[in-house]
Amino acid sequence: MLAGAARLRGLACSGAAARRALCGASVPSAPRCFSTMASRVVKSPEVAPLLRQPLNGPKPLFLRRLCSTAAAEAPPNPVFEWVHFGVALGGFYAANHFMYKGFAMAGIAFPASLVGMFGILGGLWGLSAAGMEPTAAKIVAAARPALNWVTRYLPLFYVPALIVLPLVVGMLDPVDLGKIGVVTAAGFPFSLFAAGGVVLAIRKMAQTELLPVAKTAGMAPFGMFHVAGILAVVAASCVASTMFEKGTDEAWMAQQMLLLSTTVGGLVFGSIPPAAIAGFMPHPVVTTTIAAHLGVALSGQLSGSGYWATLKSYLTKGKGGEYKGAGDLLMSFLGVVVLTFGFHIYGQRALLTRHAAEIVGCATVASIASMAATAAAGRLIQLPPDLSLALVPRSVTVALAMPIATQLTVPEELIPVCAGAVLVTGLVGAMFTQRLMTAFGFADPLTRGLATASSCHGFGAATLAATEPAALPFAALGYGLAGIASSCWAAVPPVQNALIALAGKEPKAA
Repeated sequence: MLAGAARLRGLACSGAAARRALCGASVPSAPRCFSTMASRVVKSPEVAPLLRQPLNGPKPLFLRRLCSTAAAEAPPNPVFEWVHFGVALGGFYAANHFMYKGFAMAGIAFPASLVGMFGILGGLWGLSAAGMEPTAAKIVAAARPALNWVTRYLPLFYVPALIVLPLVVGMLDPVDLGKIGVVTAAGFPFSLFAAGGVVLAIRKMAQTELLPVAKTAGMAPFGMFHVAGILAVVAASCVASTMFEKGTDEAWMAQQMLLLSTTVGGLVFGSIPPAAIAGFMPHPVVTTTIAAHLGVALSGQLSGSGYWATLKSYLTKGKGGEYKGAGDLLMSFLGVVVLTFGFHIYGQRALLTRHAAEIVGCATVASIASMAATAAAGRLIQLPPDLSLALVPRSVTVALAMPIATQLTVPEELIPVCAGAVLVTGLVGAMFTQRLMTAFGFADPLTRGLATASSCHGFGAATLAATEPAALPFAALGYGLAGIASSCWAAVPPVQNALIALAGKEPKAA
Protein backbone atom coordinates (compact mmCIF):
# COMPACT_ATOMS: atom_id res chain seq x y z
CA MET A 1 0.00 0.00 0.00
CA LEU A 2 2.85 2.39 0.92
CA ALA A 3 4.57 1.55 -2.34
CA GLY A 4 1.36 2.34 -4.28
CA ALA A 5 1.00 5.69 -2.50
CA ALA A 6 4.59 6.54 -3.38
CA ARG A 7 3.94 5.76 -7.03
CA LEU A 8 0.84 8.04 -7.01
CA ARG A 9 2.89 10.88 -5.50
CA GLY A 10 5.48 10.32 -8.19
CA LEU A 11 2.86 10.55 -10.90
CA ALA A 12 1.47 13.76 -9.39
CA CYS A 13 4.95 15.27 -9.25
CA SER A 14 5.66 14.29 -12.83
CA GLY A 15 2.28 15.78 -13.86
CA ALA A 16 3.15 19.05 -12.11
CA ALA A 17 6.51 19.05 -13.85
CA ALA A 18 4.80 18.56 -17.18
CA ARG A 19 2.46 21.45 -16.47
CA ARG A 20 5.41 23.67 -15.57
CA ALA A 21 7.10 22.71 -18.79
CA LEU A 22 4.05 23.59 -20.87
CA CYS A 23 2.73 26.60 -18.95
CA GLY A 24 5.87 28.12 -17.49
CA ALA A 25 7.61 28.04 -14.16
CA SER A 26 4.74 29.62 -12.25
CA VAL A 27 1.44 27.73 -12.10
CA PRO A 28 -1.06 30.01 -10.32
CA SER A 29 -4.12 27.85 -11.01
CA ALA A 30 -5.06 24.69 -12.83
CA PRO A 31 -7.67 26.32 -15.16
CA ARG A 32 -5.21 29.02 -16.23
CA CYS A 33 -2.50 26.41 -16.74
CA PHE A 34 -4.79 24.26 -18.83
CA SER A 35 -5.89 27.26 -20.94
CA THR A 36 -2.27 28.18 -21.63
CA MET A 37 -1.42 24.55 -22.38
CA ALA A 38 -4.39 24.31 -24.73
CA SER A 39 -3.33 27.43 -26.61
CA ARG A 40 0.24 26.14 -27.01
CA VAL A 41 -0.90 22.71 -28.12
CA VAL A 42 -3.40 24.10 -30.61
CA LYS A 43 -0.73 26.42 -32.07
CA SER A 44 1.99 23.80 -32.13
CA PRO A 45 3.43 22.72 -35.53
CA GLU A 46 2.17 19.17 -34.98
CA VAL A 47 -1.47 19.99 -34.14
CA ALA A 48 -2.18 23.17 -36.11
CA PRO A 49 -2.15 21.46 -39.55
CA LEU A 50 -4.65 18.90 -38.30
CA LEU A 51 -7.04 21.63 -37.15
CA ARG A 52 -6.82 23.37 -40.52
CA GLN A 53 -7.71 20.21 -42.41
CA PRO A 54 -11.43 19.55 -43.00
CA LEU A 55 -12.69 16.54 -41.10
CA ASN A 56 -15.39 14.17 -42.34
CA GLY A 57 -16.81 13.90 -38.85
CA PRO A 58 -16.71 15.89 -35.63
CA LYS A 59 -13.34 16.76 -34.13
CA PRO A 60 -11.94 14.38 -31.54
CA LEU A 61 -13.07 15.15 -28.03
CA PHE A 62 -9.64 16.29 -26.81
CA LEU A 63 -9.37 18.77 -29.72
CA ARG A 64 -12.83 20.21 -29.04
CA ARG A 65 -11.94 20.69 -25.40
CA LEU A 66 -8.63 22.32 -26.25
CA CYS A 67 -10.25 24.70 -28.75
CA SER A 68 -13.19 25.62 -26.48
CA THR A 69 -10.88 26.21 -23.51
CA ALA A 70 -8.54 28.38 -25.54
CA ALA A 71 -11.47 30.40 -26.91
CA ALA A 72 -12.93 30.93 -23.43
CA GLU A 73 -9.63 32.16 -22.02
CA ALA A 74 -10.50 35.88 -22.24
CA PRO A 75 -13.43 36.99 -20.02
CA PRO A 76 -16.02 39.42 -21.49
CA ASN A 77 -15.06 43.08 -21.25
CA PRO A 78 -17.90 45.17 -19.71
CA VAL A 79 -16.64 48.36 -21.34
CA PHE A 80 -16.63 46.70 -24.77
CA GLU A 81 -20.14 45.34 -24.16
CA TRP A 82 -21.50 48.82 -23.34
CA VAL A 83 -19.76 50.33 -26.37
CA HIS A 84 -21.15 47.51 -28.51
CA PHE A 85 -24.66 48.22 -27.22
CA GLY A 86 -24.33 51.98 -27.78
CA VAL A 87 -23.08 51.59 -31.33
CA ALA A 88 -25.78 49.03 -32.21
CA LEU A 89 -28.67 51.05 -30.80
CA GLY A 90 -27.26 54.32 -32.13
CA GLY A 91 -26.98 52.78 -35.57
CA PHE A 92 -30.65 51.76 -35.53
CA TYR A 93 -31.75 55.16 -34.25
CA ALA A 94 -29.67 57.13 -36.76
CA ALA A 95 -30.81 54.96 -39.68
CA ASN A 96 -34.46 55.43 -38.76
CA HIS A 97 -34.01 59.19 -38.25
CA PHE A 98 -32.33 59.84 -41.59
CA MET A 99 -34.73 57.59 -43.48
CA TYR A 100 -37.68 59.42 -41.94
CA LYS A 101 -36.23 62.81 -42.88
CA GLY A 102 -35.46 61.62 -46.39
CA PHE A 103 -38.95 60.25 -46.98
CA ALA A 104 -40.49 63.46 -45.62
CA MET A 105 -38.39 65.61 -47.96
CA ALA A 106 -39.32 63.38 -50.90
CA GLY A 107 -43.01 63.50 -50.02
CA ILE A 108 -43.28 59.70 -49.66
CA ALA A 109 -46.16 58.70 -47.38
CA PHE A 110 -45.15 55.04 -46.99
CA PRO A 111 -43.50 54.41 -43.58
CA ALA A 112 -39.74 54.79 -43.93
CA SER A 113 -39.04 52.30 -41.16
CA LEU A 114 -40.99 49.62 -43.01
CA VAL A 115 -38.83 50.11 -46.09
CA GLY A 116 -35.79 49.79 -43.84
CA MET A 117 -37.19 46.59 -42.35
CA PHE A 118 -37.63 45.09 -45.84
CA GLY A 119 -34.07 46.11 -46.65
CA ILE A 120 -32.69 44.40 -43.53
CA LEU A 121 -34.69 41.23 -44.11
CA GLY A 122 -33.85 41.11 -47.80
CA GLY A 123 -30.17 41.75 -47.17
CA LEU A 124 -29.83 39.05 -44.52
CA TRP A 125 -31.84 36.53 -46.48
CA GLY A 126 -29.87 37.33 -49.63
CA LEU A 127 -26.58 36.72 -47.85
CA SER A 128 -27.87 33.41 -46.53
CA ALA A 129 -29.10 32.34 -49.97
CA ALA A 130 -25.74 33.26 -51.51
CA GLY A 131 -23.91 30.90 -49.16
CA MET A 132 -22.72 33.73 -46.90
CA GLU A 133 -24.70 32.73 -43.84
CA PRO A 134 -21.69 33.29 -41.50
CA THR A 135 -21.62 36.92 -42.63
CA ALA A 136 -25.33 37.27 -41.94
CA ALA A 137 -24.80 35.68 -38.53
CA LYS A 138 -22.10 38.25 -37.74
CA ILE A 139 -24.48 41.10 -38.66
CA VAL A 140 -27.17 39.63 -36.40
CA ALA A 141 -24.63 39.25 -33.58
CA ALA A 142 -23.57 42.87 -34.02
CA ALA A 143 -27.19 44.00 -33.69
CA ARG A 144 -28.05 41.60 -30.84
CA PRO A 145 -27.56 44.00 -27.87
CA ALA A 146 -29.93 46.53 -29.44
CA LEU A 147 -32.46 43.83 -30.34
CA ASN A 148 -32.50 42.56 -26.75
CA TRP A 149 -32.87 46.07 -25.35
CA VAL A 150 -35.79 46.93 -27.66
CA THR A 151 -37.52 43.65 -26.76
CA ARG A 152 -37.12 44.28 -23.03
CA TYR A 153 -38.47 47.84 -23.10
CA LEU A 154 -40.94 47.46 -25.97
CA PRO A 155 -44.10 48.66 -24.09
CA LEU A 156 -42.43 51.99 -23.28
CA PHE A 157 -42.32 53.02 -26.91
CA TYR A 158 -46.06 52.94 -27.58
CA VAL A 159 -47.52 53.67 -24.15
CA PRO A 160 -47.16 57.52 -24.38
CA ALA A 161 -50.13 57.66 -26.76
CA LEU A 162 -52.19 55.81 -24.14
CA ILE A 163 -50.95 58.10 -21.35
CA VAL A 164 -52.16 61.28 -23.10
CA LEU A 165 -55.44 59.65 -24.15
CA PRO A 166 -57.42 61.53 -21.42
CA LEU A 167 -56.65 64.78 -23.27
CA VAL A 168 -58.42 63.41 -26.35
CA VAL A 169 -61.23 61.56 -24.57
CA GLY A 170 -62.26 64.81 -22.90
CA MET A 171 -62.92 66.29 -26.34
CA LEU A 172 -65.06 63.37 -27.57
CA ASP A 173 -68.81 63.11 -27.38
CA PRO A 174 -69.82 60.48 -24.79
CA VAL A 175 -72.04 58.78 -27.38
CA ASP A 176 -69.13 58.51 -29.81
CA LEU A 177 -66.96 57.15 -27.01
CA GLY A 178 -69.51 54.40 -26.37
CA LYS A 179 -69.60 53.54 -30.07
CA ILE A 180 -65.81 53.26 -30.11
CA GLY A 181 -66.10 50.77 -27.26
CA VAL A 182 -68.66 48.72 -29.19
CA VAL A 183 -66.52 48.55 -32.35
CA THR A 184 -63.40 47.66 -30.37
CA ALA A 185 -65.12 44.98 -28.29
CA ALA A 186 -66.89 43.37 -31.25
CA GLY A 187 -63.93 43.71 -33.58
CA PHE A 188 -61.56 41.53 -31.57
CA PRO A 189 -63.50 38.23 -31.83
CA PHE A 190 -64.26 38.93 -35.48
CA SER A 191 -60.56 39.32 -36.28
CA LEU A 192 -59.69 36.23 -34.19
CA PHE A 193 -62.16 33.93 -35.94
CA ALA A 194 -61.45 35.39 -39.39
CA ALA A 195 -57.72 34.78 -39.00
CA GLY A 196 -58.25 31.29 -37.57
CA GLY A 197 -60.63 30.38 -40.39
CA VAL A 198 -58.16 31.56 -43.03
CA VAL A 199 -55.33 29.49 -41.50
CA LEU A 200 -57.48 26.36 -41.26
CA ALA A 201 -58.61 26.71 -44.88
CA ILE A 202 -55.07 27.18 -46.18
CA ARG A 203 -53.72 24.33 -44.02
CA LYS A 204 -56.33 22.01 -45.42
CA MET A 205 -55.14 22.82 -48.95
CA ALA A 206 -51.39 22.94 -48.20
CA GLN A 207 -51.24 19.71 -46.15
CA THR A 208 -47.89 20.75 -44.63
CA GLU A 209 -46.81 18.66 -41.65
CA LEU A 210 -46.36 20.67 -38.46
CA LEU A 211 -42.98 19.82 -36.93
CA PRO A 212 -41.96 20.43 -33.29
CA VAL A 213 -40.73 23.96 -32.66
CA ALA A 214 -37.39 24.52 -30.97
CA LYS A 215 -37.55 26.38 -27.68
CA THR A 216 -35.98 29.83 -27.46
CA ALA A 217 -34.41 31.39 -24.39
CA GLY A 218 -36.43 34.15 -22.76
CA MET A 219 -35.19 37.53 -21.61
CA ALA A 220 -33.65 37.87 -18.17
CA PRO A 221 -36.08 39.60 -15.77
CA PHE A 222 -35.51 43.03 -14.32
CA GLY A 223 -33.48 43.03 -11.12
CA MET A 224 -32.75 45.18 -8.10
CA PHE A 225 -30.15 47.08 -10.13
CA HIS A 226 -32.97 48.45 -12.32
CA VAL A 227 -35.18 49.22 -9.33
CA ALA A 228 -32.44 51.04 -7.44
CA GLY A 229 -31.40 53.03 -10.50
CA ILE A 230 -34.94 54.18 -11.25
CA LEU A 231 -35.62 55.16 -7.63
CA ALA A 232 -32.41 57.20 -7.60
CA VAL A 233 -33.41 59.07 -10.78
CA VAL A 234 -36.93 59.72 -9.44
CA ALA A 235 -35.53 61.12 -6.20
CA ALA A 236 -32.98 63.30 -7.98
CA SER A 237 -35.66 64.60 -10.38
CA CYS A 238 -37.96 65.50 -7.50
CA VAL A 239 -35.19 67.49 -5.81
CA ALA A 240 -34.26 69.20 -9.07
CA SER A 241 -37.90 70.12 -9.77
CA THR A 242 -38.03 72.15 -6.55
CA MET A 243 -34.65 73.83 -7.11
CA PHE A 244 -35.04 75.42 -10.56
CA GLU A 245 -37.26 78.37 -11.34
CA LYS A 246 -40.46 77.60 -13.23
CA GLY A 247 -40.19 78.23 -16.97
CA THR A 248 -36.44 77.69 -17.25
CA ASP A 249 -34.83 75.04 -19.41
CA GLU A 250 -33.47 73.34 -16.30
CA ALA A 251 -36.95 73.11 -14.77
CA TRP A 252 -38.29 71.58 -18.00
CA MET A 253 -35.52 68.98 -18.08
CA ALA A 254 -36.10 68.07 -14.42
CA GLN A 255 -39.84 67.73 -15.05
CA GLN A 256 -39.42 65.49 -18.10
CA MET A 257 -36.79 63.37 -16.36
CA LEU A 258 -39.28 62.76 -13.54
CA LEU A 259 -41.99 61.80 -16.04
CA LEU A 260 -39.62 59.52 -17.93
CA SER A 261 -38.32 57.76 -14.81
CA THR A 262 -41.79 57.13 -13.39
CA THR A 263 -42.91 55.69 -16.74
CA VAL A 264 -39.94 53.31 -16.83
CA GLY A 265 -40.49 52.50 -13.16
CA GLY A 266 -44.07 51.47 -13.92
CA LEU A 267 -42.86 48.93 -16.47
CA VAL A 268 -40.24 47.52 -14.12
CA PHE A 269 -42.64 47.28 -11.18
CA GLY A 270 -45.37 45.75 -13.35
CA SER A 271 -42.92 43.14 -14.66
CA ILE A 272 -41.54 42.05 -11.25
CA PRO A 273 -44.23 42.87 -8.66
CA PRO A 274 -43.88 41.67 -5.05
CA ALA A 275 -45.04 38.07 -4.62
CA ALA A 276 -47.84 39.12 -2.23
CA ILE A 277 -49.65 41.13 -4.92
CA ALA A 278 -48.41 39.45 -8.09
CA GLY A 279 -51.68 37.57 -8.56
CA PHE A 280 -53.70 40.78 -8.55
CA MET A 281 -51.47 42.85 -10.84
CA PRO A 282 -52.80 44.00 -14.24
CA HIS A 283 -50.80 43.87 -17.44
CA PRO A 284 -47.45 45.73 -17.25
CA VAL A 285 -48.73 48.25 -19.79
CA VAL A 286 -51.50 49.20 -17.36
CA THR A 287 -49.06 49.62 -14.47
CA THR A 288 -46.80 51.67 -16.73
CA THR A 289 -49.69 53.99 -17.59
CA ILE A 290 -50.77 54.34 -13.97
CA ALA A 291 -47.22 55.04 -12.82
CA ALA A 292 -46.81 57.67 -15.53
CA HIS A 293 -49.98 59.45 -14.41
CA LEU A 294 -48.76 59.37 -10.81
CA GLY A 295 -45.55 60.95 -12.07
CA VAL A 296 -47.57 63.62 -13.89
CA ALA A 297 -49.50 64.41 -10.71
CA LEU A 298 -46.31 64.54 -8.62
CA SER A 299 -44.47 66.71 -11.13
CA GLY A 300 -47.43 69.06 -11.45
CA GLN A 301 -47.50 69.46 -7.67
CA LEU A 302 -43.76 70.05 -7.30
CA SER A 303 -43.50 72.51 -10.19
CA GLY A 304 -46.81 74.24 -9.56
CA SER A 305 -47.92 73.61 -13.15
CA GLY A 306 -50.84 71.40 -12.23
CA TYR A 307 -51.88 68.01 -13.57
CA TRP A 308 -53.33 68.91 -16.97
CA ALA A 309 -50.59 71.33 -18.00
CA THR A 310 -47.97 68.73 -17.06
CA LEU A 311 -49.81 66.01 -19.00
CA LYS A 312 -49.80 68.24 -22.09
CA SER A 313 -46.03 68.59 -21.77
CA TYR A 314 -45.57 64.80 -21.86
CA LEU A 315 -46.16 64.52 -25.62
CA THR A 316 -45.84 67.83 -27.50
CA LYS A 317 -44.45 66.65 -30.89
CA GLY A 318 -42.61 69.97 -30.96
CA LYS A 319 -45.68 71.95 -31.99
CA GLY A 320 -45.39 75.71 -31.84
CA GLY A 321 -41.69 75.53 -31.07
CA GLU A 322 -42.26 73.70 -27.79
CA TYR A 323 -39.60 71.41 -26.40
CA LYS A 324 -40.30 67.73 -26.90
CA GLY A 325 -41.31 65.82 -23.78
CA ALA A 326 -40.61 62.41 -22.29
CA GLY A 327 -43.29 60.80 -24.44
CA ASP A 328 -41.75 62.22 -27.62
CA LEU A 329 -38.42 60.67 -26.69
CA LEU A 330 -39.98 57.26 -26.09
CA MET A 331 -42.08 57.31 -29.25
CA SER A 332 -39.06 58.26 -31.35
CA PHE A 333 -38.03 54.59 -30.96
CA LEU A 334 -41.14 53.26 -32.72
CA GLY A 335 -39.33 53.28 -36.05
CA VAL A 336 -36.46 51.38 -34.45
CA VAL A 337 -38.97 48.75 -33.30
CA VAL A 338 -40.11 48.26 -36.89
CA LEU A 339 -36.52 47.95 -38.12
CA THR A 340 -35.90 45.15 -35.62
CA PHE A 341 -38.74 43.16 -37.18
CA GLY A 342 -36.38 42.39 -40.08
CA PHE A 343 -33.97 40.58 -37.74
CA HIS A 344 -36.74 38.73 -35.90
CA ILE A 345 -38.39 37.50 -39.08
CA TYR A 346 -35.01 36.41 -40.46
CA GLY A 347 -34.46 34.43 -37.26
CA GLN A 348 -37.67 32.50 -37.97
CA ARG A 349 -36.98 32.04 -41.68
CA ALA A 350 -37.13 28.25 -41.46
CA LEU A 351 -40.68 28.36 -40.11
CA LEU A 352 -41.65 31.08 -42.57
CA THR A 353 -40.33 29.06 -45.51
CA ARG A 354 -41.99 25.82 -44.44
CA HIS A 355 -45.38 27.37 -43.63
CA ALA A 356 -45.27 30.32 -46.03
CA ALA A 357 -48.75 29.63 -47.40
CA GLU A 358 -50.44 29.69 -43.98
CA ILE A 359 -48.41 32.56 -42.50
CA VAL A 360 -48.40 34.92 -45.47
CA GLY A 361 -51.96 33.99 -46.43
CA CYS A 362 -53.24 34.72 -42.93
CA ALA A 363 -51.41 38.04 -42.72
CA THR A 364 -52.61 39.13 -46.15
CA VAL A 365 -56.26 38.07 -46.02
CA ALA A 366 -57.03 38.55 -42.32
CA SER A 367 -55.52 42.04 -42.20
CA ILE A 368 -57.62 43.47 -45.02
CA ALA A 369 -60.74 41.70 -43.72
CA SER A 370 -60.23 43.22 -40.26
CA MET A 371 -59.62 46.70 -41.62
CA ALA A 372 -62.61 46.65 -43.97
CA ALA A 373 -64.97 45.23 -41.34
CA THR A 374 -63.93 47.89 -38.81
CA ALA A 375 -64.49 50.75 -41.25
CA ALA A 376 -67.89 49.34 -42.24
CA ALA A 377 -68.92 48.73 -38.61
CA GLY A 378 -68.09 52.31 -37.66
CA ARG A 379 -70.22 53.63 -40.48
CA LEU A 380 -73.03 51.20 -39.63
CA ILE A 381 -73.39 52.59 -36.10
CA GLN A 382 -72.94 56.16 -37.39
CA LEU A 383 -69.55 56.85 -35.86
CA PRO A 384 -67.90 59.94 -37.38
CA PRO A 385 -65.70 58.90 -40.33
CA ASP A 386 -62.44 60.15 -38.82
CA LEU A 387 -63.05 58.14 -35.66
CA SER A 388 -63.95 55.06 -37.69
CA LEU A 389 -60.73 55.37 -39.64
CA ALA A 390 -58.77 55.82 -36.41
CA LEU A 391 -60.05 52.39 -35.34
CA VAL A 392 -59.27 50.63 -38.64
CA PRO A 393 -55.74 49.43 -37.66
CA ARG A 394 -56.81 48.34 -34.15
CA SER A 395 -55.38 44.80 -34.63
CA VAL A 396 -51.92 46.04 -35.65
CA THR A 397 -48.98 46.87 -33.40
CA VAL A 398 -48.93 50.55 -32.40
CA ALA A 399 -45.61 51.12 -34.16
CA LEU A 400 -47.40 50.56 -37.49
CA ALA A 401 -51.01 51.38 -36.55
CA MET A 402 -50.38 55.11 -36.15
CA PRO A 403 -48.67 55.51 -39.56
CA ILE A 404 -51.55 53.56 -41.11
CA ALA A 405 -54.07 55.92 -39.50
CA THR A 406 -52.14 58.87 -40.89
CA GLN A 407 -52.21 57.32 -44.38
CA LEU A 408 -56.00 56.99 -44.01
CA THR A 409 -56.29 60.77 -43.44
CA VAL A 410 -56.97 60.56 -39.69
CA PRO A 411 -56.33 64.03 -38.16
CA GLU A 412 -53.25 64.21 -35.94
CA GLU A 413 -55.25 65.07 -32.83
CA LEU A 414 -57.14 61.75 -33.14
CA ILE A 415 -54.02 59.56 -33.47
CA PRO A 416 -54.10 58.84 -29.70
CA VAL A 417 -57.58 57.33 -30.25
CA CYS A 418 -55.96 54.91 -32.71
CA ALA A 419 -53.27 54.02 -30.18
CA GLY A 420 -55.83 53.62 -27.40
CA ALA A 421 -57.98 51.29 -29.54
CA VAL A 422 -54.93 49.17 -30.35
CA LEU A 423 -53.91 48.85 -26.72
CA VAL A 424 -57.44 48.11 -25.50
CA THR A 425 -57.79 45.45 -28.21
CA GLY A 426 -54.53 43.91 -27.05
CA LEU A 427 -55.54 43.88 -23.40
CA VAL A 428 -58.94 42.34 -24.14
CA GLY A 429 -57.30 39.77 -26.39
CA ALA A 430 -54.70 38.88 -23.77
CA MET A 431 -57.51 38.02 -21.35
CA PHE A 432 -59.87 36.09 -23.65
CA THR A 433 -58.07 34.85 -26.77
CA GLN A 434 -57.02 31.42 -25.45
CA ARG A 435 -60.47 30.63 -24.05
CA LEU A 436 -62.19 31.63 -27.29
CA MET A 437 -59.80 29.60 -29.45
CA THR A 438 -60.28 26.51 -27.29
CA ALA A 439 -64.06 26.94 -27.30
CA PHE A 440 -64.17 27.15 -31.11
CA GLY A 441 -61.77 24.29 -31.80
CA PHE A 442 -58.56 26.09 -32.79
CA ALA A 443 -56.24 23.37 -31.53
CA ASP A 444 -52.90 23.22 -33.35
CA PRO A 445 -50.09 25.66 -32.44
CA LEU A 446 -49.86 27.17 -35.93
CA THR A 447 -53.51 28.21 -36.02
CA ARG A 448 -53.54 29.42 -32.42
CA GLY A 449 -50.36 31.46 -32.84
CA LEU A 450 -51.37 33.16 -36.09
CA ALA A 451 -54.96 33.82 -35.01
CA THR A 452 -53.76 35.38 -31.75
CA ALA A 453 -51.21 37.65 -33.42
CA SER A 454 -53.63 38.73 -36.17
CA SER A 455 -56.30 39.77 -33.69
CA CYS A 456 -54.47 41.19 -30.67
CA HIS A 457 -50.85 41.66 -31.88
CA GLY A 458 -48.03 41.62 -29.31
CA PHE A 459 -50.19 41.48 -26.19
CA GLY A 460 -51.78 38.25 -27.32
CA ALA A 461 -48.44 36.81 -28.38
CA ALA A 462 -47.08 37.53 -24.89
CA THR A 463 -49.88 35.50 -23.30
CA LEU A 464 -48.74 32.41 -25.22
CA ALA A 465 -45.17 32.61 -23.93
CA ALA A 466 -45.77 30.84 -20.62
CA THR A 467 -48.46 28.31 -21.48
CA GLU A 468 -48.13 27.62 -25.23
CA PRO A 469 -44.44 27.82 -26.21
CA ALA A 470 -45.06 25.80 -29.38
CA ALA A 471 -47.43 28.52 -30.67
CA LEU A 472 -45.19 31.42 -29.72
CA PRO A 473 -42.89 31.44 -32.81
CA PHE A 474 -45.93 31.51 -35.11
CA ALA A 475 -47.42 34.34 -33.05
CA ALA A 476 -44.16 36.27 -33.31
CA LEU A 477 -44.15 35.88 -37.09
CA GLY A 478 -47.83 36.76 -37.38
CA TYR A 479 -47.41 39.77 -35.11
CA GLY A 480 -44.88 41.37 -37.44
CA LEU A 481 -46.31 40.21 -40.75
CA ALA A 482 -49.89 41.29 -39.94
CA GLY A 483 -48.68 44.84 -39.35
CA ILE A 484 -46.57 44.75 -42.50
CA ALA A 485 -49.47 43.46 -44.60
CA SER A 486 -51.82 46.12 -43.18
CA SER A 487 -49.30 48.85 -43.94
CA CYS A 488 -48.92 47.61 -47.50
CA TRP A 489 -52.68 47.45 -48.01
CA ALA A 490 -53.10 51.00 -46.68
CA ALA A 491 -50.41 52.25 -49.09
CA VAL A 492 -52.24 50.95 -52.19
CA PRO A 493 -54.32 53.93 -53.43
CA PRO A 494 -57.44 51.93 -54.52
CA VAL A 495 -57.51 50.04 -51.21
CA GLN A 496 -56.83 53.20 -49.25
CA ASN A 497 -59.69 55.03 -50.96
CA ALA A 498 -62.00 52.03 -50.53
CA LEU A 499 -61.39 51.99 -46.76
CA ILE A 500 -61.95 55.74 -46.53
CA ALA A 501 -65.20 55.41 -48.49
CA LEU A 502 -66.34 52.48 -46.31
CA ALA A 503 -65.99 54.73 -43.28
CA GLY A 504 -68.22 57.30 -44.95
CA LYS A 505 -65.60 59.88 -45.86
CA GLU A 506 -64.81 61.36 -49.26
CA PRO A 507 -61.76 59.55 -50.68
CA LYS A 508 -58.60 61.50 -51.44
CA ALA A 509 -58.26 62.97 -54.90
CA ALA A 510 -56.02 60.96 -57.23
